Amino acid sequence: MLFIGTDQQRTSTLGCYGNAWAHSPNIDRLAAGGVRFTDAYTVSPVCSPSRTAVLLGVHVPIHGVYENGVAPHDHQASLTPYFDVLKAAGYATALIGKTHFSPVPASIDHLDAHTGNSDKRGPNVSAAEFLETYLVNQTMGWIDAHQRNSSAASPSRWFVYTSMVSPHPPNWVPPGGPWVGVYDGVALPPLNYRPGDIGKLPYQTRMLLGLLGKTHDDPPAFPLGVPNMSFIDQPAATGADHPDGRYNYYTQAAYVDHQVGRLLDFLDARGLANDTLVIFASDHGSQLFDHGINNDKHNFLDASVRVPMLMRLPGRLPANETRRFATTLDITATILAAAGEAAPHDYQGFDLLTPIEAGGGSPRHVGVSCEYRAMVLVTPTWKLAYFPEQGEGRLYNRVNDPMEQNDLFSATANNASTAAVRDGLLIALLRWRAQQDALGYLQKNSKAGAKTATIAWNHSESLRGTDAEIRLQQDALRFEPAQ
Repeated sequence: MLFIGTDQQRTSTLGCYGNAWAHSPNIDRLAAGGVRFTDAYTVSPVCSPSRTAVLLGVHVPIHGVYENGVAPHDHQASLTPYFDVLKAAGYATALIGKTHFSPVPASIDHLDAHTGNSDKRGPNVSAAEFLETYLVNQTMGWIDAHQRNSSAASPSRWFVYTSMVSPHPPNWVPPGGPWVGVYDGVALPPLNYRPGDIGKLPYQTRMLLGLLGKTHDDPPAFPLGVPNMSFIDQPAATGADHPDGRYNYYTQAAYVDHQVGRLLDFLDARGLANDTLVIFASDHGSQLFDHGINNDKHNFLDASVRVPMLMRLPGRLPANETRRFATTLDITATILAAAGEAAPHDYQGFDLLTPIEAGGGSPRHVGVSCEYRAMVLVTPTWKLAYFPEQGEGRLYNRVNDPMEQNDLFSATANNASTAAVRDGLLIALLRWRAQQDALGYLQKNSKAGAKTATIAWNHSESLRGTDAEIRLQQDALRFEPAQ
């Protein structure tokens, strides 16, 4: 199995997500050979919270890494990294690239860890020395070595997580490769920005991004400080006539695509492609100056919280098909399902492989994510974000307002139906949040005793991590328009 992860990659970088101008032939090839999730959401739009959640199979409130720089809860020892399950099942395991979680499991047989963006080694290094080239080389070398050491008597069972740092800024691009110049003359879409957008951002977002006190006349860092940027009501600009800093980001995404292509070509050349589950996903997206936010995240707007996510397994998964919802939390349970292993009872993600392999859809029908002290719920029609500390919320109609410019959370006094949706989704989200218990800790540290203690113990033993996910879906989908 091969899990290819990227860092801070928007869906807009990929042609398979409906962006005909995007240069992504290799990831598009992966999508054509497998299943693409159209509404995939990160479990958290921040590096360390997101990556810790995928490692341990639980949401942010349970592992406790609410933001970058926050240590996990003391009860992390009761949580099970998916590497532990794979190792116990006889898999050789490797993690090559960015970790950004701690501690790193001892069950990883081969670790080539890179922790920061400086590992890209500067803007002027050759392509051969650039980080992602190195990571792909290491991945291919490790798989080759493992294959040489396997035999018919001891068949190969391996898993590698290739964790790229790009296209996370700084957006350095190595010279001299086929990714250079692919966006010359290409019109990137206009910025999703209107004057006043910064002031419309929730307090928590403005606080975390250093935007408190900023106004629409003082955006934080539009690309290269260029005046008269192409906002959503103005024509798009091209690289030839507009020094738009976004071109560096998209060119770096093209470099990432090239490295993904090297991995796919390697699997083909070694005869491994038909037997290897390949999962591709990013830990979160990037605002890339939309809504007045610079090349950052830490918010619940789609550019940051919606991510590319694809998987391919020829002969078991259909080719060139789409399914709707998934979250990065589902990656963990899916990897274990592909290994033939049951997920630990406290895992909160869904196995995506088994139902789709059987000809069905995704078992997930809504997205849910946490960031610092807030949370968001995404349904086919609605997105509701809530910030309990400030009692502040945002509500968007995803069908009528895909650019997320018309907040309906407070403007519902004269619209009873929208108010009912807001209140119902908020109750569903708060109910979900109240059920974010560390089940592993609860069950390991509970015991039968007096009558009430025994009843509580029995109930705790019956709980599963997906219980709250299932209830959230049931609660939230009641507010979808009748079909």
